Amino acid sequence: MDILWPVELVSDGLRNLWRHKLRTVLTMLGVLCGVAAVITMLAIGEGAQRTVLREISALGLQNIILNSVQPPSTSVESSSGGHRASLFRYGLTEKDVALIRGACPTARVSVAHQVKDKVHARGERVDARVLGVDPGYFGLFSTRVVRGRLLTPLDDSRRHQVVLVTQGLDADLRRSGVVDDGFIRIGWQHFKVVGVVDLAVPDGDRIIFMPYHVARARYGTTTVQREAGSIEFTRTDVGQVVVQVADENEVPGTARVIQRILDTHHRVYDVTMSVPLDLLRSKQRTQRILSLVLVSIAAISLLVGGIGIMNIMLAIVTERIPEIGLRRALGARRRDILVQFLIETVTLSTVGGALGCLVGTAAVPIASHWLEWQGVVTAQSILLSLVVSWIVGVVFGLAPAARAARMDPVTALRHE
Repeated sequence: MDILWPVELVSDGLRNLWRHKLRTVLTMLGVLCGVAAVITMLAIGEGAQRTVLREISALGLQNIILNSVQPPSTSVESSSGGHRASLFRYGLTEKDVALIRGACPTARVSVAHQVKDKVHARGERVDARVLGVDPGYFGLFSTRVVRGRLLTPLDDSRRHQVVLVTQGLDADLRRSGVVDDGFIRIGWQHFKVVGVVDLAVPDGDRIIFMPYHVARARYGTTTVQREAGSIEFTRTDVGQVVVQVADENEVPGTARVIQRILDTHHRVYDVTMSVPLDLLRSKQRTQRILSLVLVSIAAISLLVGGIGIMNIMLAIVTERIPEIGLRRALGARRRDILVQFLIETVTLSTVGGALGCLVGTAAVPIASHWLEWQGVVTAQSILLSLVVSWIVGVVFGLAPAARAARMDPVTALRHE
């Protein structure tokens, strides 16, 4: 009898719920919607976190990236050779690179030269950034060759006029009629496009890469701008420096050392430092907060569903007072009454939670398409939702079950 007792209570509870199908379904809807919302929110949050992790990791979590940027003209130190000509110098210098190499002897330092000249393809102006890099530059980032090949040491040593373009820029060049065996013009120099790469680097995906020494020899470090009868010479020795350390744990200390070097030798804001590892941690913190907010909003639906279950169960207890009195008169203990109503409540919430998991999983692709962000449903999120729905049934079903168990059998039998 002791073995059959729980089975009998469960079957009896299920029969009571099945007897009022519409009321049971409506009661479960609150939990179903709440669990579906939780599943969907967790999936979107997980998908967003994985996307951020993938994109920032592609920049190299062991990298520290320095870029020369032109500060406001009022802040740039200038030397004037006359009333109509001026020379502006800003950004990273060869001295900075030497100091960084000396301060970080175990790190790998790659230098990129920034070319400031107009880019044309088939006579049309192309908006792109041009960098002269050594062949090892591509090994510092997550690089995928879409078509063609990478730059080689032979291209650099023999000063071959060849370039690579990023995938985003390649689409524009193809619209202009330039394919991978075509040519583009940078300033007055023509370069052959030998490859297309998918490369995760700062400042977008519209970049042209040429051999480092070709960039230095063909374009130098000084650019000339003529406006309103005046001539302005702008000089930038080094466009970009990428410092790669051996281990992620060395990144914070190395970044502090480099920052001290920049603070000492640059009095104006003409160098930016990007640390992908710090950016990743910041994004992860933001994403955790966002996920917590989204789940909290979804949990409100569960709370409303739990309150709905409690209200319905209180009404059911009132409706079944004569039945409770009869059971007590036939020898049922208070614990039996308590367990019977708890089983009905937990069944409602658990079945609603299971259906909510199915609905939430089905809703993730729709939400991903609408938000343009890939959602990922994990086993942990489904298990968490089921556990929470079960807890909702226990917590919100305890009060009605306790009320039923405390009833006096004589009073209950007299109830009409």
